Amino acid sequence: MSEVAGRVVGRLSGVDRRWRDAPIRTRLTAAAAFAATFAIIAVVAVAYIAVHHELYSNIDGQLRHQAANQHSIRFDPQSLQPEVARDPYQSAGSVQVVDIAGNTIREANGLPLPHNARDVAIASDGGSWLRTQGVEGSPMRILTVRRTAQLSNGQLVTVALQVALPLTAAENELHKLRLAFLLLVLLGFGMATGGTWFVVRRTMRPVARLTSAAEQIAVTRDLTTRIEDYGGDELGRLASTFNTMLDALERSLDQQRQLILDASHELRTPLASLRTNVEVLHDVDRLSLDQRRSLLNGIVTQLDELTGLVADVVELARGEAPETSLEDVALDDLVSHEVDRARRHWQSLVFRYDSQPVVVRGVPARLSRAVANLLDNAGKFSPAGSEVDVSLTSSGVLTVADHGPGIPEDALEQVFDRFYRAEEARGLPGSGLGLSIVKQVVDGHNGTVSISNRAGGGAVVRVALPPAGPPPPPIPSADARQAAQPVR
Repeated sequence: MSEVAGRVVGRLSGVDRRWRDAPIRTRLTAAAAFAATFAIIAVVAVAYIAVHHELYSNIDGQLRHQAANQHSIRFDPQSLQPEVARDPYQSAGSVQVVDIAGNTIREANGLPLPHNARDVAIASDGGSWLRTQGVEGSPMRILTVRRTAQLSNGQLVTVALQVALPLTAAENELHKLRLAFLLLVLLGFGMATGGTWFVVRRTMRPVARLTSAAEQIAVTRDLTTRIEDYGGDELGRLASTFNTMLDALERSLDQQRQLILDASHELRTPLASLRTNVEVLHDVDRLSLDQRRSLLNGIVTQLDELTGLVADVVELARGEAPETSLEDVALDDLVSHEVDRARRHWQSLVFRYDSQPVVVRGVPARLSRAVANLLDNAGKFSPAGSEVDVSLTSSGVLTVADHGPGIPEDALEQVFDRFYRAEEARGLPGSGLGLSIVKQVVDGHNGTVSISNRAGGGAVVRVALPPAGPPPPPIPSADARQAAQPVR
């Protein structure tokens, strides 16, 4: 028994596996076609049963009406046969009379003797019995009822009256109906299959093109491939989302390539200078002490520049932080900490800080890096003894203003580009990535950043970060809820 069950389960698993391996277009078409066919069969079956019941009900009504006309039966004194009334408005049928002993008193040609005619004849409740039976190769509907017959001497006896009508016409109609319903089912199955295949083929066309595009991209690595727009339904939105994803991937790949090209270009200068200084070390014995110190200081400075450049490139390559790493950050405390660091680093400048408490959602390390870059940028271009004004409002707007030379008007839109450095900054240390990192961090926190020149000279950078929503109210404890209940 277990072996049989195992084979059955194995076959069912094989069928299920083949079904899941079939194309989704085939599965949808088959499922919809069979569902529609099942519904048609159900409707046809109900209609056939209703017609069958109606036809047989009409015949049964005719039999009962004809039997009801036979209230009493008289025997013909000449033929000693019972006289049976005929209804001219009823269909031609057969009438047969059986006495209480089961003997046929009036016999109809070919009408069989019911085995329970005697029971019907002697029944005291005047019951009846309906059945369908073949007579001489033709189906007939037979009704048997209890009646009273009057003999020639006036004596009353109980008999069973049989009234029969042929079912040939009704069965012919039902046979035609069965053929018509069978054709209807086959036609419905064909139309359901064809219509479903057509609809599914059109519906699945975006999926087919999406699959083709994905396969083409996987082979050619060409991210410029796009899928045709198919409207606003689910598949249309899927195609639109896929195109959006390709746009993002293409931009990301272009940015990575540009970053690599820019980084390789920027690395050439410090590496070449560092190589030159290292080669000079071969003749270190011929250098004076001051020359050696200057050479070593230059090497350390170039290594610092390389370290800073690599750190900036890594920061840019990190992209946006995932949602899971965001947390509530007290931005006023974070900016205050970075201002203190800038005061220690730029001791020749005066940093003035005015803030209001504000909390934002973000990554503390990345926000700290962005604020530090803003302060270092202001310190780099500010003359000694000048002031750097730093302010933070409760709406999350951070402003850093310096008293440096400012930015040329034609360069205001380019200062956030990677490795961009204005002509005035060519001789200053740096890689040109500081403000690019600021913009990337601010964009990753759904904020905005802008830069402009102040009227009295210098640059003003404004960063706006959306404040975090108010924290949910604490859930009161059971004791607190009980204490809050009014005293009755």
